[in-house]
Amino acid sequence: MIQYVTLHQALPDPGSDAAPPDWLHLVPAGEFRGNDGRGPYRLTDPAAVIARSVKGGKLVLDENHATDLLAPKGGSAPAQGWIVELQARDDGIWGRVDWNPPGRLLMQNRAYRGISPAIQVNAATGQVLALLRASLVNNPNLPQLTTLHSQQEPGVDPKKLRAALGLPEDADDAAVLAAAEAARTAVSTHAQQLQRIATAAGVEKPAEAGTDAIVTVLNARVGETDVAKLRETIVSLQSQVTTLENDGKKARAIEVVDAAIRDGKPIKPLREDYIARHMREPEQVEKELKALVSLHHGGIADRKAGQGSTAGDPVGEEARIIALMGIDPAAFKKARAAETQEIL
Repeated sequence: MIQYVTLHQALPDPGSDAAPPDWLHLVPAGEFRGNDGRGPYRLTDPAAVIARSVKGGKLVLDENHATDLLAPKGGSAPAQGWIVELQARDDGIWGRVDWNPPGRLLMQNRAYRGISPAIQVNAATGQVLALLRASLVNNPNLPQLTTLHSQQEPGVDPKKLRAALGLPEDADDAAVLAAAEAARTAVSTHAQQLQRIATAAGVEKPAEAGTDAIVTVLNARVGETDVAKLRETIVSLQSQVTTLENDGKKARAIEVVDAAIRDGKPIKPLREDYIARHMREPEQVEKELKALVSLHHGGIADRKAGQGSTAGDPVGEEARIIALMGIDPAAFKKARAAETQEIL
């Protein structure tokens, strides 16, 4: 699997007359991860990585990963320079660049401020295997020394992915990530629960057992006197499945509601109510949350008491929503005033 890593350090500013740098820091040493939580990735054997990387000769230095994103579609992906030597240092792998004239001009014009290498990693362990190439970029996403930013082209249709996760077509990347994490948690919980069931049923190698193996063992034990016990087992299994489903719904609800609170939506006093409602009617709740104005961005939800309405009373869309929810306007006004005071 290939990951595109936006480098931590900004490119040095050569000025209009100075030459571009000969050496660039391409891969950080040790363990590093992205700001979005991806990783960790590990560079533990720089010498082996360098040996694999230089087998194909010099490495291309292009712009914004054009070699990976544009060239496969017939687009232009000219080299702005060539990485002709790699060197292992205490802080990771560095590369010596032979700049092409257009690349030198880009550097002198200060057109880019960062370097983003394309690295090959072991998908299971995060181990860095090879450096494939690097790009001039302007979007490093962390201020610290070693940062990471994924620019990989999606392998699945985003629209189908949102549908598979039960999300609306206009769900943003944060919602997709939250839903995927909730699904991963539910699957992990289900696997653990299934293993406990297999152990209780006496299945060999319960950690590897699936539902078919469990059913086979249970069927082998069923006799005329075991029908009642089998019914109890089925009821228990159904209950566990229901619990797993509810756990997944609750995990998703918590993700959505807490994300809205972090975004400044004025619902903190009603957090538990929103979580319970989301478990029953997720699409409606997410639609309401999207309609609410963030306290971070200004608007009706960001008013101080006495501004825009009579003593901060809810009006317009805000009043309609709390009426539909059956919330006392006076209680909502009091809770919002406390929350607004805390933020301000």
